[in-house]
Formats: sequence, C-alpha cells, structure tokens
Amino acid sequence: MGEKIKKTINYNQGYYLPLVNLKGLVGSVTPYLSGDLKKGYYNYALEPISELGLFNLSNKRNIIFYVDGERLDLNGQTDKQLNESFEYEVDKLSQVITRNNEKIKMETTSFISINENVEIHLVRIVNTSKKIISLEAVTSVPMYSRSPENIHDHRHVTSLLNIVEVVENGIINKPTLTFDERGHKLNDVIYSVHSFCDKAKVSNYIPIIDEYISGGTMMYPKGLKSSKYNVGSIIKGYECMGAMRFENINLNPGEEVNYSIIIGVEDEIEKINNNINKYSNFENIKKELKNVKNFYKELNNYINFNVESEKRIDQLKWVTLQPILRRYLGNSYLPHHDYGHGGRGWRDLWQDLLSLIYSADKSVSESIYENFAGVRIDGSNATIIGEKVGEFKSDRNQIVRVWSDHGAWPLLTTKLYIDETGDLDILFKKQKYFEDGFTHYSKMKKPTSSDNNILMLNGKVYEGTILEHLLLQNLIGYFNIGEHGFTRLEDADWNDGLDMANKKGETIPFTMFYLENLRVLADILSKIDQSNIEIFESLSKLVNEEFNIFDYFNEVSSNKGLNKVNIDKNILSNKLKSLASKREETILQKAIINNQYYQSYVDNDGNFLDSEKTMSLTAQTMALMNNIPSKDFAIKVAEATRDKLFDNKIGGYRLNSDYKKILTNMGRAYGFAYGHKENGAVFCHMATMYTYGLYNYDLVNYGNEAVMTLLNQALKEESQVLAGVPEYYNNQGKGKYMFLTGTASWLIKLYREQIFGINMNYGELSFNPKLVKNDFINGVAEIETYIKNKKIKIKYINQKELDFGKYQISKIVICNKETNDRVFKEIGENVEVYLDEFN
Repeated sequence: MGEKIKKTINYNQGYYLPLVNLKGLVGSVTPYLSGDLKKGYYNYALEPISELGLFNLSNKRNIIFYVDGERLDLNGQTDKQLNESFEYEVDKLSQVITRNNEKIKMETTSFISINENVEIHLVRIVNTSKKIISLEAVTSVPMYSRSPENIHDHRHVTSLLNIVEVVENGIINKPTLTFDERGHKLNDVIYSVHSFCDKAKVSNYIPIIDEYISGGTMMYPKGLKSSKYNVGSIIKGYECMGAMRFENINLNPGEEVNYSIIIGVEDEIEKINNNINKYSNFENIKKELKNVKNFYKELNNYINFNVESEKRIDQLKWVTLQPILRRYLGNSYLPHHDYGHGGRGWRDLWQDLLSLIYSADKSVSESIYENFAGVRIDGSNATIIGEKVGEFKSDRNQIVRVWSDHGAWPLLTTKLYIDETGDLDILFKKQKYFEDGFTHYSKMKKPTSSDNNILMLNGKVYEGTILEHLLLQNLIGYFNIGEHGFTRLEDADWNDGLDMANKKGETIPFTMFYLENLRVLADILSKIDQSNIEIFESLSKLVNEEFNIFDYFNEVSSNKGLNKVNIDKNILSNKLKSLASKREETILQKAIINNQYYQSYVDNDGNFLDSEKTMSLTAQTMALMNNIPSKDFAIKVAEATRDKLFDNKIGGYRLNSDYKKILTNMGRAYGFAYGHKENGAVFCHMATMYTYGLYNYDLVNYGNEAVMTLLNQALKEESQVLAGVPEYYNNQGKGKYMFLTGTASWLIKLYREQIFGINMNYGELSFNPKLVKNDFINGVAEIETYIKNKKIKIKYINQKELDFGKYQISKIVICNKETNDRVFKEIGENVEVYLDEFN
C-alpha cells in the first residue's frame, strides 16, 4: 500500500496540490507550476489565482532553459512540451514532475518547509543523451508582493511602493506601504526569490518586469540577457521580477546539475538570510523534503482504515488529511475557493472539530470551550472568526447575516466530544457572550455596544455555562418560526445559496435538527449529577413559554432578565421533550409529500417549495440523521430519494431536483445552471450526511451504494480529482473545490461510527458494525483509531465472508483474551471482533 499518487499527464486537467506549513504560509501548485503563494490574505508573494489561473503559466514559477540553444521551460509551456506527456507524483505534501526528451531528464520537486516560510523547488537536470550538451538557465518568477485587492484596484499605484534589492543569488522586495481595506499602512513584510545551482553562478539579474519583458511578452521576454543591475542595486517603483540568469555550462552524458528556486515571505531580513544560508545547501533541501513527508505522515496518522482494497485505503488516507488542511487553511486560499478573506466561518469551527475529536488532540476541549464565546445573548453568533482560538470580531462593515442552521451545530460537536470522553463537566464551565451591539437575532442594533465585544453587566463580564449557551441557541432556533410553524430560514441555512427568502422563508430540514437537539439536551440532563440547572431568567421564561421570542429579544437587548435562576433538571428535561413532540407533530401534519418523503422549504412568498415532482436532499438528510421518521417511513424516504435524486453517472445523490426556473423567492442558488454547485450538483457534504442517515436506519444497501458511488467518482480520470474528495461534482461528473471541503470530516464520521460501528456513548464503547461483504479484505476489515486518548486497533474477522444482515458478533478478543463484555469503559490496544451467522 502506498499513499503516493502517480499519474502520466497527457494534458492539463486542472490538478493542483496545496502546499502549507503551520507558520501561515499557504501555496497551491499544479503539474505545470502554476498556482499562488501567500502568508495570509494581505501578503501574496505570487499573483492570486482562481480556477482559470491554473492554466495561466506565463507569470508563475518557471525556469527557462536553453539546451543546445533550444528553449525548454521548467513549467512545460513551450509548444513542443505541451504536446508531450510527463510523469506526475504527489505525496503529502510535495510533488515531483519528471519530463524526458531526447536529450535531458528534468525532475522538479516542490514543497514548503515545515518551520521556515519558504517554498522550495529543487530541479535536477540529467544529460540522458550520448553527447555533451550546453545548458543555460534563467529563473522566471514574477513577484506580486501585495494584497489580492490590488489585482484591479491600484495595481500600478501599488507597484510604486516597491523597493527591490538585488542580493547574492536573490532578489528581495519590501514595499513601503500597503494599500487595502485596512487603509494606508507601513509595510513590514519582505518578499524574496533566490536561486542556486551546484555547477554555475548567476551571471546577471533582471529584477523588474519592464526590463525582463523589454519589448517582448511574459511568454516570450526579450530581456533575458539584460545586465543593467548587479548585487547591491536598488530599484524603486516598478513591478518586481525574480529573474536570474546562470552561466552556461556543459553536461557530459550521464552528468547531472541541480538548480533551486526558493520563494520566501518573512517579516525580518534576518529570517530571510537564515533561510537562505540553510537552503543554499542542496543537501539541506533534501533533508527538509524528508522532514515534510514524515511530518505529514505523522500528523495524518490519527485514524487508519484497512478496508475493501488498496485503492480505497489510499483514497481514504487522503480524505483524512483534508480536515487537517481545513484546520490551517480554513475554507479559502485555494484556486477554486477564491471567495472572501480566507479563514473559517462559524459552521466550519464546529464541523472541523468532528475529526479533531477523533485525533485525541489535547486542545479539543479548550477549542470547544473557546468557540462558545462567539454566541450572542440573542442566540445568534459572530460570523467573523479571528486568527486565534476563541477570537471573534464584529461583522465586516457592519453587514450582518444570520444563518438559521448556525445554532444547531455546536451541540452536535459537543455531544460527540462528551460521547468520546465521558466529560460532562465541560457543560458547567462558565463562558462569556459575544456582544457587538446587534440584537433581535441581529436585526436591530443598540445605539452603543461594548468596546471589547464582550457582554458586560453592571461593569462585569457576564457569563453562563456551556449548557446555558447550548440551551439558548437551540431554543432560539426552535422558537424562531414562520407562519407554517417551521424554523425561519433567515439569510440561509446550510445551503448558503438560499439567501433571498429572509422574510417568509422557512427551513424544514433545520426544524428537524433543532427538534432532535432538544431531545439530545433532554438526554444529557438525565445523565448529569446536578439536580438544578442554572440559566438566566429570560431563557427560563422562554423555555416555559411564559413569553414569546420577540418578548425575549426585547428583554435581553436591554440587558434585562439576565439574573440567574435555578430550574429542576427533570422539569427542564420534560419540557424539552414536550417541545420536541409539538414540533414533531407539525412536521407530521405539514411536511410530508404523498406519504413518501419530506417537504424542504417555504419560499419568500410563504409557499412550500416542493411538489410531487421535486425534492431537496437536505430535508431527507436531516430527517434520517435526526431520527424523525419511523423505520417504515425511512424506507419510503430512501426509495423516493433514490428515484428522484440519484445519478450514478456523476457521483450519486444530487442536492435537489431541477426547479426549471430562477427562484428569486428562494436564493441565488437557483440562478446557477442546474447541476452546478448548490443547484442540483452532487454536493458531497450533504450526500455524505444523507448516507450517514441511511446507515442510521440500517439501510445499508442504500448507504453503501451512496458512499461507493461518491468515492468511486473521485477515482475516475474524467472527474479530474487528484486526491480525496471534492466539495461537489458538476453535471459532467467533474469534481470542484478540492481539499477544503467539510465532506471529509463526515466521511470519517461515517466510516468510524456507522460502517465500522465504533459506538461511543457518554464515554462507553460498544460495537455495531455495518460492514458489507465487499468491505472485507480476505475476511478482515480493520480500523485504527483513538479511544479514550489511546490508539486502538480493531479488527473485524468475517471468516465466512457474510454480508451485512447475515452476521452477528460471536466473540470479542482483547489482547488475546476473550471477554463476555459488550460495553467497555476502557479497552486494550488490540481488539478482534469475530462475526458469525445468527444462532
């Protein structure tokens, strides 16, 4: 088994790989060396790109070679090279490109250092001919050196800020100021390009683009022999170019030469100098490459699946890497994800923690606790997430949006943490509330607000338990209903594209989620030791329906009703269950179509969205995930959903039917062409959650088909998915938005909890596998995962190769000793679970 991906590239399919370290440097690189490089939103070393930029090669990383006078580019952009195939190898997180022709072998290895903010390209040229060849090389790396806002806003003006200096084997640029939304500020970031060769010296430097182009073009520059600038030259007010020409050398047959390109982004010249002192040595580059591979191998070793086939095992290993990338990159900064300022949103905070919980990361408890500091007292939450854990900021430009689903996710994640650890004490830790002046579910604003975005009462920081925060968010989500009795859609729910129904729109899927959350909270209350629960008075009145949600908003907006009261946990639990039952009745009466499946939304005109001919996957997903239907009705839902939304040719379950018109009373999603993004694509995140719901009801045949179709689509060459799974497949089955999708956390959750049946409940482990016959390799399926902070290998042994539904657990052997136990508070490191026919 290997996790490397090796391909022969015959044409540009838009592949790219993220390159990243934990110091904030983020890059993307293609087999043609396109992509960009940045350290945060405002500091791009290479020009920012979106999807089409993957195919723009003339202003990205390159070395122009002349082999016996014939031009050959490192990035393969010459006419001849574009028609030649080459070998492409990807590892975590590095890539190797190998090009061969009748004279030379050209091998380029690209990666980012773990501890230094440098992107490194190591180029090895071998003379594979039988004759001596002459070789010249000129590096070609345009240095963007600013914010992406300057692409079309003050592009020329910001070039006037550049101070470019030629140094030994390098070109450095430190602009005087930055021009962006933050205003005009002194710049403290330094951008650099250095290049070295183990057999030749730099003969001349071309540090500005004007001199490089010199009457030609970026593709065919005419200034490559310019010798106007030398070491020590300083040039001000021009676009910067990392171009250095090396002396001509001769290579004997079989002889090799090495070149390097080192692109840096630092805040001190001393750091740049230290980096270059280290990586001017080619042996140090090779050592660091090994460090990178070992680092990501270890980082990505928190869970392992040995299931089905080597191809699937390798694919899932890339899936388990994706949540790690999300943790450090957020949901932006890669070519498809070309929106916003990077970072993560509220939902991302909680979704990404799902896989982090499985990794036994010691920071999880603190992260969960700190995240609750983003909750407002009106039940809404901050949507601008700071760089530090628990840091929240007021909404950008004071433009506020409320996603109706945001209040639902924190409980899902917190409950998973409690189940995995048994730590109920976290619920009683006190946490502050976010306060930026917005009230009434962010629809109104106070004349004044807190200077530090923290809710204050009588001059002191106001706090409530994590349990209080959870009760608050879910009760607001429950009571914030429209005229049909379902949770108001507000400015969107999970589907960001449903953003034009904030007056009368309602979301049935998240009505179901909030309903189940009240039942979960009631169950949690039954497990805690405390007999009385402390909450603030206004919340107590709300849960007891002593006043409506608008009275609640009015009261807390003026900091009234925040005195603490105690409520008997049994009374509170029964009340939550009673509220859930009421909403369940509403769903039963109003949200079922033809006794087959669930209605999805109410539009901005107050009408239900779906008819007998249409369906939204989100509603069926949330129903199955949240235990809404009976088993019999769940089967009907599965049958109807497959009939209406399943498309085997493009990856499985579409997000919705084709409504065949632009629904301006629902949202921008329905302005997209059908089969793209939030309008009817195979949206892998929701499709995976739907699959989880199918397994939740033991509808394993449907569920296995769903997950296998989704995963197999990514393995098809025509899907253009390099590794892992994308955010969605379009109507041609092509994957879009790679590496940073929340799908990965849910795939891990699906495999661990449902398929492998690792059931954790308030810190206690039991096994309930739902593996099908094809999941086993020679009668064995294995998972290696953390349980109670200890790495455990669990092996399911199915000697008779029985299918799901045909087997039961016959015995459990722990560390070579059979046990009669079926529920475990602690467990040994090696577990064998034997499956056999029913008695």
